[in-house]
Amino acid sequence: MSSPSPTVAPRRGLPRWLKVTIITVLVLANLVALGMFWALRTGQDVLAKATKDEEVVDELVEPSGEGLVFLLVGSDSREGLDDLTNFGSAGGRRGDVIMLVRLDQSGGAKMLSIPRDLWVDIPGQGMDKINAAYAYGGPSLMVQTIRENLGIEVNHYVEVGFLGFIEMVDELGGIELTFPYPARDVSSGLDVEAGTQTVNGETALAYARSRKYQENQGGSWVSVDATDIGRTQRQQEVVRAILAELKSPASVTEAGQIAGSLAQHMTIDATLAASSVASLAWDFRGLLTGDIEGQTLPVYGDSVGGASVVRADEPEATEMIDDFVAGLSTASAPIRVQVLNGNGVSGAAAEMSLKLEDAGFEIVAVGDASTKDYDTTTVVAPEGSLVGEQIVAELGFGVVEFDEVDNDYDAIVIVGADAG
Repeated sequence: MSSPSPTVAPRRGLPRWLKVTIITVLVLANLVALGMFWALRTGQDVLAKATKDEEVVDELVEPSGEGLVFLLVGSDSREGLDDLTNFGSAGGRRGDVIMLVRLDQSGGAKMLSIPRDLWVDIPGQGMDKINAAYAYGGPSLMVQTIRENLGIEVNHYVEVGFLGFIEMVDELGGIELTFPYPARDVSSGLDVEAGTQTVNGETALAYARSRKYQENQGGSWVSVDATDIGRTQRQQEVVRAILAELKSPASVTEAGQIAGSLAQHMTIDATLAASSVASLAWDFRGLLTGDIEGQTLPVYGDSVGGASVVRADEPEATEMIDDFVAGLSTASAPIRVQVLNGNGVSGAAAEMSLKLEDAGFEIVAVGDASTKDYDTTTVVAPEGSLVGEQIVAELGFGVVEFDEVDNDYDAIVIVGADAG
């Protein structure tokens, strides 16, 4: 890792309108940071508090067009967390969460989460999980690995550790998250009741880090999206919760304090503090009212030498990357669902159809299953598809089975007794 850069000579002050009205968004994500809006009200004074990496600059490209691409890495550094539990004792720093964020002058932002177990060719190191690039060669090798494997050019680099994320959420006064059932993760330390709650930084981090997420459904603890894919979805949920908090007038007023607190725990590329970047902030002001579109790179599970890995699912992965680079919307057409009554309760399929329709799914057909003795709601999806997991995550219960599905549908939902 590079050492902090020398102090930058003072530049001409930013215009008053820029200081007063601007909020530059650097949507931060990592398993730690899963995201954040970084408010910039004091120009270089705030950026000067961050550690600057000189070496990574050689791997970055000059911004062009109307968009900026940030590589946001969540380091799993435990520095400063000696008094907290459930964060482990691993030394050093690794890339625990990897997210690309594209900011467009049109007022939109797109997040592309990269599963840390993605199997890639790391330059000079051979095949390995993508998060190993950080361990081998820090930010520079991570940026190079992203470029050579995914074809995405990165303009800026931002990194934050566990402590920085916790303090940022606490500076906001917490963020709101909704839990349909009591939830826990023994490994990450998550333990919350059902309902919408304002959680502090430590709880938000435990939720974002969760890989063994469980919900208490009907008195039993059930694993729900207890995978890296599920975790990236939770990370993006936290990003949106932080954004919602930062849109409030009180948070805008306190933007400088929040940014200053976070900056002390961040590493940024040495060019990010340049005045040319600050001058772009006004062009991106629409992000305050715009939405963040979040996607996770399509992958499928595999194993190498007995270790679990994921590989890019083609051609969907390349298509999503191409759309991200071009700044095109990656919002997909509604998932088409057939709903079948599998528990024998009158109206069960119709009730499930309404619930799924309200969640944005397209109900193509409703009918009866061949048998009515399903104890557990079962979602049938094609082998390798993530649609089943999406539906189960939305319902908060059920299991996924892989099988052939008629071309008229993307998935079949067989309503079980647990839907009652």
